[in-house]
Amino acid sequence: MQRKRFTWWISTALVIMLLALTGCQAVQGLDLGQAIQNSASIQSAESKGSLQMDIITGNTDGLTADEKRLIDVLHHVNLELKSVKMQDKQHISVDGALTLYSKGSIPFQLNLNGTKLTIQIEGAKKPLIFDLMAAQAGSSSTALSSDMQQKLLKKAEELLPALLKFFLTNAPNPEHFSVSSVSEPVNSETLSMQKAQIEIKGNELVGLLKAFLTNILADEKGMKELLGQLYDALVPIIKEEMKASPSKSGLSSELPDLMMAYLDNKTLAVEFVYTTIQQFLKKALDEWDKNMQETLSSVSDSQVKAFLSDKTVLKTGFFIDTDKQIRKVNAELTLPITEVSAGVSSLKFTYTSEIWNINKPVTASVIDTSGGVFNLSGISTNNDSFLKYFNKESTFYSFLRDDLKIAKKDIHLLMSQGSDDNYEFDSSHPFINEDQVSMVPVRFISERLGAQVKWNADSKQITVRDELSDKTIILTLNSKTASVNGSPVQLDSTPILKHGSTFVPLRFIAEQLGCKVDFDTKTSSVTITRE
Repeated sequence: MQRKRFTWWISTALVIMLLALTGCQAVQGLDLGQAIQNSASIQSAESKGSLQMDIITGNTDGLTADEKRLIDVLHHVNLELKSVKMQDKQHISVDGALTLYSKGSIPFQLNLNGTKLTIQIEGAKKPLIFDLMAAQAGSSSTALSSDMQQKLLKKAEELLPALLKFFLTNAPNPEHFSVSSVSEPVNSETLSMQKAQIEIKGNELVGLLKAFLTNILADEKGMKELLGQLYDALVPIIKEEMKASPSKSGLSSELPDLMMAYLDNKTLAVEFVYTTIQQFLKKALDEWDKNMQETLSSVSDSQVKAFLSDKTVLKTGFFIDTDKQIRKVNAELTLPITEVSAGVSSLKFTYTSEIWNINKPVTASVIDTSGGVFNLSGISTNNDSFLKYFNKESTFYSFLRDDLKIAKKDIHLLMSQGSDDNYEFDSSHPFINEDQVSMVPVRFISERLGAQVKWNADSKQITVRDELSDKTIILTLNSKTASVNGSPVQLDSTPILKHGSTFVPLRFIAEQLGCKVDFDTKTSSVTITRE
């Protein structure tokens, strides 16, 4: 319980660290909070940037070969956004590349059109399309209608300035905050700007969080104004949804009546929510020092302590022009890693961006889909089938399969001691038949490896389709001849039906699906491994 509570707290603290970057007061005439609000209100622009991750290695002697290889691949990763075009907030394109230390560059293009995301990655056979709304609708049986989701998205966009204003107004200034006048290039144009240089360390988070909550508690006017804006924006949509689907919620009639009493009275609703938040914050702040001291002293996780130490450092530079627009950002985050066995001593993230053509006509680039697409919306895609969208010779396929090992499978099975065993688990356990051939249930093993299996009762044939190996295997009961991609292959023993399952030679089906088979005579078990 302690671990969960503190994990939540540290997550909140890291968010506050980002909020604290904004500061609530102007420094040397620079109002960074206002500049951030202006950035959030941008309707169109062009930009470019990069996000880089560097792994600072530690002692790697205890790592496996695969773990060392992964660290080598991820030792230096750079996500470069060469060109970002925001036509408006519903139409955005990105032209970029993912560069991996030991594998090279993987170019990609991305296009957002409303809720439809189209991605073209070098190595993909066709562009991939993903509908963000379809994903949300498929994630819950009580998902909102498409029309309702669109309304909520629009309201969220309208509410963003008010939310930002409230949080930025109450966010405390970090201790290390300086402002200077500089000349910096933005898209090859040198501009005179003010630079806000901010540095925050992990051991400052507790104080920043307390100051932030204290400011919120004292800001009665700001809180009530925000709650009023939330009421005006969201309550009409909530009422509409309740009327449209009264049976969906499954609530008793008394509860909706009570809710409607609040929803129909803005003053009552705002006062109720404000009082609830105020009481919660007051209690938390009254016991803050005591609770924080007890919590921090009881934490045994060295990683959490490291995150809250001066070894965690965030440095950020904001460059603001005369129109109070943020035109350039440089940020660097260092996170210590205390787990010695991980072979990593720290992670370093570096972010840069610059923006131009603000609120001027910009046209988002499109991705050519005339050759067809792979529509991933609403499809349950496992790691094995996801690989089928990419050419096996591509760098991205190699990265996913060889380095990230997303298709790796290890299946351990106990061997039944004879073909006449009558244990209940015999339908899934391999056995050695009279030909001294190890037999395995073909559906069980194939589906565990991500293949699709179909049974034809008329022909007594079972068909295995494996996208990863690009093989179609047809096996017939009591026949020693199988078909692999249309070519006949002789089996060591005939497939049989046992306890309602079709058993086939284990080594045949495993090796056809790209696996390695290892037997352990001491434990009477078999391990099937696919990389």
